[in-house]
Order: sequence, then C-alpha cells, then structure tokens
Amino acid sequence: MRDFARRRFLYCGAAAVLGGVACAYAVTETEADVMVLLGSANVQLQAAFMTPAADRRGVALSSREELIATAVEHLESVERRRPGMAVTAEFRGFAHMLRDEFRAAAACYERARRCEDCETEQRDVLAFNEARMLTAAGEGERALRVLDRHKQALDARYGHTRRLQEADVLIDLGRHEEALDRLTIVSADAAAPPMARWEAGRRLLELGRPAAAAPLLASACEEHPIAAYDLARLKLAAGDVDTCMELLERAHAARPAEVRQRLLEEADAWSAVSQGARFRQLVATALASPGR
Repeated sequence: MRDFARRRFLYCGAAAVLGGVACAYAVTETEADVMVLLGSANVQLQAAFMTPAADRRGVALSSREELIATAVEHLESVERRRPGMAVTAEFRGFAHMLRDEFRAAAACYERARRCEDCETEQRDVLAFNEARMLTAAGEGERALRVLDRHKQALDARYGHTRRLQEADVLIDLGRHEEALDRLTIVSADAAAPPMARWEAGRRLLELGRPAAAAPLLASACEEHPIAAYDLARLKLAAGDVDTCMELLERAHAARPAEVRQRLLEEADAWSAVSQGARFRQLVATALASPGR
C-alpha cells in the first residue's frame, strides 16, 4: 500500500464544519450539548492523529486509543441527540481511519455524503476521502469507481486533484499508461496550481519520466520550496552535482525539518555525494536544527 498519509487527507476545516452546524440550529440546551460534544470529539481526534500509533520500541500507545475511544463516545452521544448529521458520520470515518479500519471509514464517508445537511464542498471532500480509504484497504478498482461516479461534481473545483488521486490508484494497480494520461493533462495546464504541478512531477519521477518531471518541479519551487528537494535528486541522477547541492540547500533553508526527515528516509539516494563537504555540512545543520 502506498503511503497515503503523505498525500494529505482533504478534511473540511473543523471550525468551518462546526460553524455551519452552529448556524443551522437554534441554540437550545440540546444543541449546545451537541456542539460541545462535537468540538470535544474533534479535539480528541486531532490529538490522536498527531500521536504516533506506537513508541520507538513498537509498543502501541494506549493514550492514542484512549483519545479515539473518547471521541467515539462523544459522537455516539451526538447521534442519539441529533441523528443523521454529516459531520458526525465524517468524524466517525476519521476515527475508523485512525484505527486502520479503512473499509469502515469509507462507509462512513459515503454515509456522510448522503446526509441531508451535507453541503456541496463537504460532499467533494468526502468523495476524495472515501476513495482514499478504499485504496488504503486494497480496493483500488472501487476507489476509481467512486471518483468516476462523482467526476462531474469534483471537476468543477478539484479536477486536477481527482486526476492526481486517480494516478496514484492506477500506479498501485500497475496501470502506468493510464496514470500517465492523467498526469499529462495536469502537466499540460499552464494554469495548474504549483502544488498540483509539484505532485504531478513527483509521480512522473516515480514512473521513470525525469524529463517530463523536471519543468514541473522547477515551476513549483518558488511557491513550494520543498519541490527543490525533488529537483535536486533529479539533478544528482543526471550528474549535475553543483546544481543539485544549490537546490538542496535552498530546500533546507525553507523547510529544514522536512528536508531532514527526507534525508534520513532516503539516505541511499544521496550516497554519491554523502561524503562531500557541502552535503556533510548540510546534514550536520539539519540534525542540529530541531534543537534550536
């Protein structure tokens, strides 16, 4: 399974979701209780999301499960007081996701979309998350069907996001030519957001298309400096060490923590320059930066 967490889940902002709920109902004692419970569940789930599932020894952290369990209790209480709310079903999906219960999470997101109070943008987000959960569950074909079923609505605002997500699923399924078709559409759109161009470039690198990836990564560097890291790896592979190091230093200056993490995770990719003075100085700086 691909590292879907790095693809960033599209969740409606909790403040926006809960704010919409607050506007929709009169402020009675029951509705006030509902809002307090939803707010608490949101805090618990976000805290669990930020808590590792296990410690460095691989031992599961009971505190994380306690956060999730408390959130679920609050959501069950909300459902008794105000059944059928989209935000409740969405948060239940989030809880299932945190427990790696991906099929159950997908079912919750699908159910949330059918709630009467689910708004247009929330429906789009839920469709993406349903497809992501199906992909995480190893059901890529079902994920593609979800994205195709909601294609018309999604493409009104999130066309490139849909294509990139479909490309991920198709790569997982080994259908690389179909993935390239989606990426080519993103690449050809000069008006595509820099984030979309960067993501397309990264996938093209994964598919062994560095020549197609290079201009996309370069165009994204100004707004998303971490793209310079990926471009640096590409330059290194091409033997352009000086440009590689300039780009790597640029990425580190803007995003030291993320560059440090990727240098640690991808150490093998940098073996050709790992003994160079500039690289060693950069690594030493990266290792020191979290303690500053």
